[in-house]
Amino acid sequence: MSVDQMGLIGKLHDLRRDIVSDGYDRALDILRQRFPIEVHEYASGTPCWTWRIPQKWTCDEAYVETALGKRIVDQSDHPLHVASYSQPIDTWVTRGELLSHLHVHPHLDDQPPFIFYYYQPDWGFCCGRKVRDSLADDRYRVVIKSRFEPGFLKVGEYRLPGKREDCFVLCGHLCHPGQVNDGLSGVVTALAVMDELSKKRRRYTYRMLITPETIGSVAWLSHHEELISQIKGGLFLEMTGLRQPPALQMSYFGDTQADKCLRNVHEPAEEGAWSSPHRTIAGNDERQFNAPGVRIPMLSYSRSLPWEHPHRPFKEYHSPADDLDITSPEMLERSKATVLAMIDAWERNSYPENRFKGEVCLANYDLAVDRNRHLTSHRRMLSIMDLIDGTNSIADIADRLALPFGTVADFVERLQQAALVETRRC
Repeated sequence: MSVDQMGLIGKLHDLRRDIVSDGYDRALDILRQRFPIEVHEYASGTPCWTWRIPQKWTCDEAYVETALGKRIVDQSDHPLHVASYSQPIDTWVTRGELLSHLHVHPHLDDQPPFIFYYYQPDWGFCCGRKVRDSLADDRYRVVIKSRFEPGFLKVGEYRLPGKREDCFVLCGHLCHPGQVNDGLSGVVTALAVMDELSKKRRRYTYRMLITPETIGSVAWLSHHEELISQIKGGLFLEMTGLRQPPALQMSYFGDTQADKCLRNVHEPAEEGAWSSPHRTIAGNDERQFNAPGVRIPMLSYSRSLPWEHPHRPFKEYHSPADDLDITSPEMLERSKATVLAMIDAWERNSYPENRFKGEVCLANYDLAVDRNRHLTSHRRMLSIMDLIDGTNSIADIADRLALPFGTVADFVERLQQAALVETRRC
């Protein structure tokens, strides 16, 4: 049975999934009931390269009220009404001071934005623009009953062994309370991909990491440095359920075998699909894999609007409106299918080496087509064979000739069956 992506999202999206919190832990526990996920725990205060694991944060109550006791903003209406990791406070403030701690969404007048203070102590509330603009009193009471205490940051890992220890990493972040496409949809799509991969023979080992954004990847990488050399490529996933064209952000290098394999499959997969260099779309955990001292070529797949678009990456980003209503089951399935096709290309990629000299007489190997009727196919085969000398991978050839990966891979397999080439794995 395939993974019900919408069903999983429905179980998780309302949880208060802050980076170290009971809500995040509950979400991970729900996923562990369905998938074989190992949990790595990192105690608060643990150094992770230049970072330290933050404390667990719990907010029991948070509100802003007038002198007459009318609540203007209240966390009980939606978790995003209080900034994540806000410091505790119970005091009266002036209207000016309140406004300096009150955040509104850049595009949505009636929705609070997602604001956090994970690493710089502060406090804040979030509300709709109309609520903020209606504030006229001189003084307001602000109450945040939050607690900071030692806890454990948790990273989930789903591992599928292959013939080789060399591995490919899928990654998604499970944090962002009350939101669907920013993070959660990518986690669920990656799990659906892993579920399909578990049914297939695999050349590579696959690891899927479920993290709190940024700090989760840093924690896992810094405590698994011995694995870095084995990770040959990766893909971060998010925003997979939006009704927008898919975008592929390339790795730091931009021209690795991972870049070429994935881009070659991605761009023709859907109308409007587009690609862009590293750090030019949405920035997430792929930054940590591509960073100095690591340099793992991890790409990013999302249904994000371009950087220059006024509503990038999507209009409802970082708001309660990032919900099930804007999430399409069809887009989730399309995203899964494209990622599986990318991984299939990654699995099939190799360096074909010629066992022939000169131009091959294709008719002698039952490989020829009628050039009078199929000149384009005839010329394509000759162009592919021109590049087969052991120095170009299938992805290199497809990239250079602007051909679909499958077209090149299928022809190389036919040449191999005819004993005209041998293949060397990437």
